[in-house]
Amino acid sequence: MSRYKWSDLLDINSKTKAYDSPLSCIAHIDINAFFAQVEQIRCHYSVEDPVVCVQWNSIIAVSYAARKYGITRMDSVFDAMKKCENLVPVHTAVFRKGEDFWQYRDDCGSWYTEEDKRLGPENFKVSLDPYRRESRKVAKIFHKWCDLVEKGSVDEVFLDMGRIVFSSLLLDDEFQDFVGIRNQFKNGEYDLDDYLPPLPRNLNIAFKDGEDYNPEQRPVFEDWDDVIFCLASITTFKIRKDISDVLGYTTSCGVARTKTMAKLGSNFRKPDAQTVIRNTNIASFLDCESSELTSFWSMGGMIGKELTALLELPSEQPLRHIRECWPVSSDELTAFIKEKIQLKTDANERFYNLPSENLQQLSQKVFQLARGDFRTPLNPRPMIKSMMSNKNLRGDSCKHYQDCLAWLEVFSGELTTRVKELEQEYERIFVPKTMTISTRTSDFQKHSRSSGIITAGVAKAKDFMELGTKLIKDLDVKYGNTKGFYPLTNINMVISNFEILETGKTIVDMFGKQAQVTRRTRDDFLEAKDDGLEPFGESVKKELRCGLCKLDFEDESAFKEHSDFHFAMKLSENLNGVNEDSQNLSYGERKLLFTNGKRTIPAPKQGRSKKRQSAGSTGSIYKYFNK
Repeated sequence: MSRYKWSDLLDINSKTKAYDSPLSCIAHIDINAFFAQVEQIRCHYSVEDPVVCVQWNSIIAVSYAARKYGITRMDSVFDAMKKCENLVPVHTAVFRKGEDFWQYRDDCGSWYTEEDKRLGPENFKVSLDPYRRESRKVAKIFHKWCDLVEKGSVDEVFLDMGRIVFSSLLLDDEFQDFVGIRNQFKNGEYDLDDYLPPLPRNLNIAFKDGEDYNPEQRPVFEDWDDVIFCLASITTFKIRKDISDVLGYTTSCGVARTKTMAKLGSNFRKPDAQTVIRNTNIASFLDCESSELTSFWSMGGMIGKELTALLELPSEQPLRHIRECWPVSSDELTAFIKEKIQLKTDANERFYNLPSENLQQLSQKVFQLARGDFRTPLNPRPMIKSMMSNKNLRGDSCKHYQDCLAWLEVFSGELTTRVKELEQEYERIFVPKTMTISTRTSDFQKHSRSSGIITAGVAKAKDFMELGTKLIKDLDVKYGNTKGFYPLTNINMVISNFEILETGKTIVDMFGKQAQVTRRTRDDFLEAKDDGLEPFGESVKKELRCGLCKLDFEDESAFKEHSDFHFAMKLSENLNGVNEDSQNLSYGERKLLFTNGKRTIPAPKQGRSKKRQSAGSTGSIYKYFNK
């Protein structure tokens, strides 16, 4: 009999519950040496060519062919050329000062002897747009295969494999080994608290050579979690092959029960490989592969280092040390950390990244990480808060107001492109509401100005440039003549306070919409079971009613069009004046505005067709919306 229940299996078919199920299955896929691969494919080099991606004199990505020569990102391009005579350095795309577009200059770079071929930060700014563009292409493939994708960075994603493996196990004709459990599922012959049936014998599925991490040679299929990981690995292999066939990129993949373990797995065998860490092998992986607390995603900074010192973790098997010293709960670990911090404080030693108010949460995280069981949900939504275009300046590259304008031209073009690309990726409209221009002087004095952005709902470089010019002018007027302001050492443009809208919004959605009353049926008040499947026969009825005309609409598009009509009328009245019979006036407003002469009886409310006919003779703005 399995140690897992039917409820555990059904939970992986829910986007909101899958990550927390005992049968959870998460994949992490990253593109190997992404920037270098982008340039290798763009320039038609082979995988055997030692390509490095260069920014000025620094190497920012090293292909695996170049790594064979001992080249790392710590090397300068000149040091790398000494290590490899056949090195292929490719510079990133750049913006030229004063231009709002980027381009590649493949015949230029700091390694050229000709002065006119050298690219320098004084007159150019690096563009990462080509890599974002390729990242979006890869993302489309991920979304084609998986219904829940979290973007980790430009070259990596997390995939919740729950619905995929659920379908493979219980519905997919490709796999014929699971007749017994499928019949139970289809016939409803189970309770949620029932344990799953035993595994069938002689399964015809298998891990590919080397991808199942199993140093102790445990049986491959002991329970249903092993089957789920195997089914997931079959799909991730297909996803990675799809990326390779369509775009040419090689990838590495990790499959495990949590995001942190999956990421460790993808980093275990590179390049172009995948590693599955089954639940029974988690402790072996953490103890035998030199994993440390700082190895985990989100623990690699100062917090991880301070915790390592505070807990006095040994260099050998530190995670095993945590499991053995605090075997029961995280409460013991919290108490130990508090005691150690107090002792260090008394000795005038401070831990700046371990705030006391978060110690309980942090201890629980460490407790779970050491066991490979720190679970967090996948977040597929864009969490964008701001966008920055930044330039660190050298020498006299920004020594007066005109230089500032030249760099703002670059920033405006870059941010406009990034907003448009974001809109294409998420099929949403991103409207920034605030802009900030910041500067830094040679003596590290920082100054900034902010203002609201007024746009028509579409990001345009012209709008960004006009507002940026106003803000930098304010800074120049106030500080430009002070000692030490010029030359600047940094200038940047930030757009923030994004409003994210659905595509297909009407004018009313952009400038203020009428309330829509939702009429809910009895069934809508019943708690719906989140089983990951679309409910059948359930709908929420909306009352689409115009409060001014007292008209009901069955079709939402007709209601939106009618609302636009009223909005256009209101705009027209604001521009051209209001009539006494306007529907937009209250009784009190009408009495205040039209008190002279004989009081007239308001005209009867007319149908929409009459309004259109009478408005046709006016030159008002509302005529435009009635075409």
